[in-house]
Amino acid sequence: MIKINKKDLLNIKYLIKNETITEGKFVNQEIVLALKQNGSVGDGKKTPKVRYINLVKEENVFLFLKNNDYYINSMDEIDRYIEEIFDTKASRDTVQKWHNSSKAKDSKSLKGLYVSSLNTVDIKLNDATVSIIPNNGLGYFLFYTQKIELFDDTVIVGVENYQVIWFAKKYKQFFEGNNILFVVKTPYMLEWISSLENEYIHFGDYDLAGINIYLNTIIPRLKNSKQYSMFIPNNIEYLIQKHGDYELYEKQKNIYALVTSDIKINNLINMIRTNKKSIEQEGLYLL
Repeated sequence: MIKINKKDLLNIKYLIKNETITEGKFVNQEIVLALKQNGSVGDGKKTPKVRYINLVKEENVFLFLKNNDYYINSMDEIDRYIEEIFDTKASRDTVQKWHNSSKAKDSKSLKGLYVSSLNTVDIKLNDATVSIIPNNGLGYFLFYTQKIELFDDTVIVGVENYQVIWFAKKYKQFFEGNNILFVVKTPYMLEWISSLENEYIHFGDYDLAGINIYLNTIIPRLKNSKQYSMFIPNNIEYLIQKHGDYELYEKQKNIYALVTSDIKINNLINMIRTNKKSIEQEGLYLL
């Protein structure tokens, strides 16, 4: 877990409000790295002495806070957190409201895997076979202390949107086979896939930030996976041209760390840059 002091929390607020900030303003540079890794920000302009980062996805900033044990979901809540935690002597009850632990220590209560499936998928949990059964509005949480084993034919689909977990059946048309297991990308999930031997499919947004996450955060952790890929629908160019978002592209156009030998990924990058549009995962409903 990354601890965030008052100054860096104000820096996060400034970033969201102004959509850019200099990297050097952050006391804890781990925050900058984590925001880059989860697609919250991309590299901005730089001078010989100053480097900027630009806001890419505001919602990912709050996901970063949540994954590091901060119950903060808006800029107003940043102000309230600072007022209640830093500017006054906070009671244990107050700290409990904003964190999993009343002592604000590293919490393990949310450390684990959030999963769901398209069809009933069996896994081994503490050496016992357990069935993951799809149900609208329902997902499963596998606590990190449990021994989780997959059968060889289980395919992991990594997602960034919790709604995919809760309403997995909506995505059945996009994935073949009866052995698909959706898993939300969290810091623990990234640790977990480092030892994954099963096939992995990345299911994210079709924008430069989403590609950046796949290439620079996901792939480096898949050294043991027998096969991995990013799911790209066959008519993605039509979707980008017809329903793509120009403003989303403009916010991300300075993300250049997208180097790969994967022809399909390179074609997707070229489509996005040529059309100057991006489309988020929800755009698949337009198929």
